[in-house]
Amino acid sequence: MTHPARRRASLAALALSLGSGVALADERGECLSAAKTQADVAACPPEPREIDVAVRAKPQPRSASEWEADTAAIRAAPHASGAEVLSVSPGVFVGDKGLPGRAPHLSLRGFDGTSGQDVAIFAGTIPLNQVSHLRAPGYADMRLVMPEIVRSIRIAHGPYDPRQGDFAIAGSVHMDLGLPKPGFYAKGGLGAFGARRVFLAFAPDDRHFTETFAAFETDGVDGPGGVRSGERTSFVGQLGGAEDRVIYRATIAMGSARFDFPGFVPERLVLAGGDPYQATGPLGRDRTSQALLGADVIWQVGEGTVGLAVFAGKTKTSFHQNLTGYALDVLAGGAPLTPDDAEQVDDATTFGLGLMYRKMVDLTTERDAIEVGMNARIDSIDQTDTRLHEDGTIHERPVDATVDATSIGAYADLALYPIRRVVLRGGPRLDSLSFAVADHASNAGLERTSQGFHLGNKAIIDVALGSGAHAVASYGEGFRSPEARELDEGDRVPFTTVRSVEGGLRFKQESRFRASVAVFGSWLEHDRVFDATTRSTIPAPGSTRVGTATAFALQAGPFGANVSATYARATFSGSAGEFREGEAVPYAPSLVVRNDLFVAGNLGKVGSHSVGARLGAGLLGAAGRALPGGRDGADTLTVDALGALTYRGLELAVHGTNLLGRVNYDSEYVFASNFDKQSTLRAPEPHVLVAPPRSIFVTVELHLRGKKSDDARNQEQYCKNQAEDEAAREACED
Repeated sequence: MTHPARRRASLAALALSLGSGVALADERGECLSAAKTQADVAACPPEPREIDVAVRAKPQPRSASEWEADTAAIRAAPHASGAEVLSVSPGVFVGDKGLPGRAPHLSLRGFDGTSGQDVAIFAGTIPLNQVSHLRAPGYADMRLVMPEIVRSIRIAHGPYDPRQGDFAIAGSVHMDLGLPKPGFYAKGGLGAFGARRVFLAFAPDDRHFTETFAAFETDGVDGPGGVRSGERTSFVGQLGGAEDRVIYRATIAMGSARFDFPGFVPERLVLAGGDPYQATGPLGRDRTSQALLGADVIWQVGEGTVGLAVFAGKTKTSFHQNLTGYALDVLAGGAPLTPDDAEQVDDATTFGLGLMYRKMVDLTTERDAIEVGMNARIDSIDQTDTRLHEDGTIHERPVDATVDATSIGAYADLALYPIRRVVLRGGPRLDSLSFAVADHASNAGLERTSQGFHLGNKAIIDVALGSGAHAVASYGEGFRSPEARELDEGDRVPFTTVRSVEGGLRFKQESRFRASVAVFGSWLEHDRVFDATTRSTIPAPGSTRVGTATAFALQAGPFGANVSATYARATFSGSAGEFREGEAVPYAPSLVVRNDLFVAGNLGKVGSHSVGARLGAGLLGAAGRALPGGRDGADTLTVDALGALTYRGLELAVHGTNLLGRVNYDSEYVFASNFDKQSTLRAPEPHVLVAPPRSIFVTVELHLRGKKSDDARNQEQYCKNQAEDEAAREACED
């Protein structure tokens, strides 16, 4: 039954639309009657027509610090891949940028997420995290996503949304995909250290397919020192739009990459003036292939909304590396005879399904709403870890397993508006995980099985203070699934749980200014830390994180700025193995600062067309990175910038990265290595991967919009006739 207030609003909107249409029709008729030339006809108002408008609503913020970086912020500084685009989000530090054959190293708010284990990541409709990956649970490689197709990035800090499931320990990231304008794109570029790239894309110029595009990319590089060469190719396509009461979107992504791996150099050699881009031994190899599909459909059914989501994936990652030289034999009490060279392979197939239903309910007021959702996912994974002799033959295979994982979850999300200016949101989430592990390295493949449940509660209170300001307090309980090979027969699945709180203020003034400030705390039951000897993450005791975060975005005319700073103190709350209570959790920086600045405008005209220009710069700083043994890691400061000139559909751009020429560490770990084949090991010491030095990359892009229809040209001409300045007239072309 329709509420009276909603019925009145609908009638008012209908009256307004009918009135404006009649007025426009009368104005056009009078104009056409008075027209004497074709130019006079083109200057008349366009013929009124019914326009269907479909809007994909964004989820309501669940914390004061929830943030969205728009296209302007993303385009302010150069980014080599979709993975690097994540660095524009507040609190995110992206490492391993110089190793594009594997998932990047992500740190967020004091969580050292390694390759995605603490952050749930989505590209369009595709979930990217992989269950029980050999390298780290939650491994997520987003390098196949091109930076040109990322329209915005929304980061939800903390596990405060009932929709968040596995891996949303520190939060979740959603990349919205699409091209900035319809038409055809062709881009090519060359840069330092043999870098080369080709990008092709198109998007149809049709209001029914506003989210449809296809993009192709291939690139390669020799790398600094000639020891980081490789190639990558990817395709991403999306079919999306709206028809009547249905909004739909389907995304497909396929890609492969193969890159050399130089190993980690002992820091003492770099500090002594050694070549920071040397290889520690024979080059390793990183290779990945991905075929991913995700789709969702949203129907308006009566006064409710039904959503259906499906996804599937086939991924394979291979790492052929020797991180420690000849350390394993010595650690086992023997002579250093066989190298630690090994090949890790993770081959996974994934299928998943989700359903939700949302409807307005009248509990405290007529604005109240409830959403109920369910999801299921099945993963089948083959994993091997094979140690090799110097001639490349097999020495031993300590890991040879098949993992079957089933995840089924359900949630309820209630929104209440009990009093004016106050909204309460939240609800419970129940998840069940089941694992079967066939260990082919022992027991002739006998299966070990386990299952368990996790119940997490989420709640926020949002108080509107007026003038665009909100005070928000959030509480949430989240989880991460375990490494399946560590489970014993009959185990109740030991979920890694987190409890998190946040309180703060957020402010928004139209599209010109946004800001947030928040304090937060998280308590993690069990942590995981990367270990170079096993080349994977290993269990660590529980940990605590407390800190503060602030961010603001400003846009005034052609100028824009996005600035954020996040501080988090992460310490162990228990002791186990080499980790002690009160010690800092290693490898994640405590302070992350990001600043993106840009300016864009017109320099003048050549003929009847304007020459446009844009300048942008991105600054990323990270400090307070702790290392095992009470050491302090090196701080990082990177400045990237770009400048571009545009004329009609042509753009010439120059990208510069690491313009300060600093020796930044892309990765820094502490472990014992033995590349000299000594019978005794040195004490564990820092080993580093040095980020690429100052680099320049030049690109040329051609954008062809395509011929417009007569109706579209008439509307554009009318828009220009009504425009008050040159900028408004140029905007009419879009």
